[in-house]
Amino acid sequence: MERATMMRLYCAVDGELKEAERAGCKEALWIDMVAPTPEEVERIHKEFNVALQDVADCLDPNERARVEIEESYDMLVLRSLLTEERNGDKTQMMPIGIIVTPKNIVTVRIGITFDVNDLTTDLRKRPRLDTKEDLFLALVRKVNRDVERRVRPMERTMSAIQQEILTPKGSDVATGAFALSNSLIVLNTALLANLNAMSMIPRMKHLRLNKSQIDLAEDLENDVAQLYEMTTIYREIMANILSAYESTLANNLQVVMKTLTTISLILILPVMITAMFSMNVDLPLSDNPYAFWVIVALSATAVFGLWLMFRIKRIL
Repeated sequence: MERATMMRLYCAVDGELKEAERAGCKEALWIDMVAPTPEEVERIHKEFNVALQDVADCLDPNERARVEIEESYDMLVLRSLLTEERNGDKTQMMPIGIIVTPKNIVTVRIGITFDVNDLTTDLRKRPRLDTKEDLFLALVRKVNRDVERRVRPMERTMSAIQQEILTPKGSDVATGAFALSNSLIVLNTALLANLNAMSMIPRMKHLRLNKSQIDLAEDLENDVAQLYEMTTIYREIMANILSAYESTLANNLQVVMKTLTTISLILILPVMITAMFSMNVDLPLSDNPYAFWVIVALSATAVFGLWLMFRIKRIL
């Protein structure tokens, strides 16, 4: 993305967001900052009195989800899914700061999580975005729906892994199983932080929600709670699957070692017999022309007898 597009401004026109000119930040409903330059950060600081430290926190990849209530603005930080990670095996969460001023919404984020066209395209009924409260709820809903689209298919993936991982080809899916387990840990941790942060939304001073918007905010919080419980259950399931996989590997190794030990015991008898009759001393059958075949027969009988004993005792 070019530097000129690091900060985008949008205005509400007939319930839809339209990109506006950069000249009027205070007239814009939404100021979206993606990896902003120091000049852009300074501009937001001067025009909206946003603390530089809060902007810096939103650009920290490890920043936790939380709510900050200041005199001139409120800030909600959520953990959001990166766009480029949606279709990959790796799940990466980054913070997005949603700053609510008396008339505007300012978002600060490191990477591209979504753009204006994504806010309502995945909804059956496109809501109107006339006020900063409408936009605030749309942003929170978008963060939640991105995570939900990542979590929902995991159940089918886990079912496939569960069927394959205990088969002889289990090693082929082991890498995917561990990757899915890591993704669940990342998502579960982020959802817990988001849930705690969203519970603080009613305390925000610059957010004036009407009754329907309050109900929507509660529904969004319930959705996050449901996703958190779902990922918690999935984590436990994946932990059990991986534990079963590790037990299977240990059992397979034990069977291999037992088989090798048994074969070694069986083969040691003919080695002992042939070694004994190969000594340079007087032994029975030393002058017998059939000594070789007698020793072979004796070795074969010893091997068969030991093998039969192991079979009776179900060692082999």
